[in-house]
Amino acid sequence: MADHDRQLDAIQHTLQRLREEYWRGLEEVETGPAQLHEVLVVRLAGERLGIAPALAREVLRVPPRLVPVPKAAEFIRGIINVRGEILAVTDLRPFLGLEGRDIPATGRLIIVEAAGIHTALLVEEVEGMRSFDRQRIEPLTEGLGNLPREAFSGQISEEGSLLLLLDLEEVFRRPEFIIDRPQQ
Repeated sequence: MADHDRQLDAIQHTLQRLREEYWRGLEEVETGPAQLHEVLVVRLAGERLGIAPALAREVLRVPPRLVPVPKAAEFIRGIINVRGEILAVTDLRPFLGLEGRDIPATGRLIIVEAAGIHTALLVEEVEGMRSFDRQRIEPLTEGLGNLPREAFSGQISEEGSLLLLLDLEEVFRRPEFIIDRPQQ
């Protein structure tokens, strides 16, 4: 009889715990869990930038040689062939007013598609994916140097550094990135 009572107590205890978890889960839905914002963190001229992962298709090593494009804008470093698709290699440093033209050994190409443009974005390093509570996103601070403010959707302060959220949709809508085809 004592075993039966212990089993009943264990079942009642388990049911009570499940009820508490159920009600706690309902409270979390009502108050709303933290809204997470995911970004792919990259480095460009010493700046940490966050890119929306939905825009990134893949990350590749920079090939030993980029095929140059005569008379291309300074932010087009060349073209590459990615499994039969020819893509421009876009270096945002000139557009963002950042220094540097060298491609370090850690350099990577991020295949992105934004605002109808499909390109290989040249970055100096890929740190990886990070998730942040949306409430941590702040408006850009003053004093970001020559960086065009419209290219960023906000910033996240962390551990004494800034992560600037790059708005590729906005960047690629700029006139500098629109190529007019000659009329035939």
